[in-house]
Amino acid sequence: MQDQDAAKREIYRQKLRMKKRKRLTALILLAIILFLVVFVLVKLLSWIFAPKYVASANIGPSLPAEGDPIVITTPPVYYDYSVPVPLSALVEDSYFSDVLMIGDARVAGFPLFGYLPKADFLASEGISVDRIKDFDFEVDGTTRTLGEQLLRKPYKAVYIQVGLNELGWENNTAFYKSYSDLVEIIKNAAPGASIYIQGIIPITSGKSGNPNYLTNEKIAESNSLIRQIAEEKKVYYLDVTEGMSNGTGVLLSGYAASNGLSLTREGYNKWIEYLKTHVVDKEKYS
Repeated sequence: MQDQDAAKREIYRQKLRMKKRKRLTALILLAIILFLVVFVLVKLLSWIFAPKYVASANIGPSLPAEGDPIVITTPPVYYDYSVPVPLSALVEDSYFSDVLMIGDARVAGFPLFGYLPKADFLASEGISVDRIKDFDFEVDGTTRTLGEQLLRKPYKAVYIQVGLNELGWENNTAFYKSYSDLVEIIKNAAPGASIYIQGIIPITSGKSGNPNYLTNEKIAESNSLIRQIAEEKKVYYLDVTEGMSNGTGVLLSGYAASNGLSLTREGYNKWIEYLKTHVVDKEKYS
């Protein structure tokens, strides 16, 4: 009887051990399955979110071969036409050999005083911006229009200084349009030339308001329009007022003749100094 009980207990213990082994085996299999599932999910997510690269001989630069020179490229630099031309290195007088100066009585003073003898001039007292394109300028004992003068040589730069005679116009729209049209004409006739449009040089405080439309406030307003034209047409704006007024907006008395409007020799020297130190090096820009 005792032997039968012992045999039963042994069978029961064997069944318990077998159940434990089955549970352990099941847990191990479950752990392996979970590991495989997690592994597959990680790989799948990595593939989904990883950047895709297309291998092609036509996409992307090729690596330089051994011994080839390494070329370092720099990003392009674009000129900001919304700001005045910055200070630059002083240019020589020879720079003006390929320059055309266009303007009113103040520009006519350059050849009158013998300044910038290498430059060409189209200037006339009383000229206004709307008349320049068709006006017959006196040049070397003959007359020439703007178009005829631009055909004579490939100018590297064209400078414009007008606006004083237009201060009495009733509205700014006509001034803006006429000036813009003039710039466009020159751009088309001389595509290789740098075009500099200059702010109107102010007048003395004593002259401002005499006559009533001739004021430095009106000059500043017109200069703001000229600056807008420079940005719109992508030409260079020269803030000559800065150099002639030391930032006050009023022509310094040492640069002004007794009428408060015309320039003295000192005034022309200062103007020339400003022009020679505010030249854009086009090779620096894209």
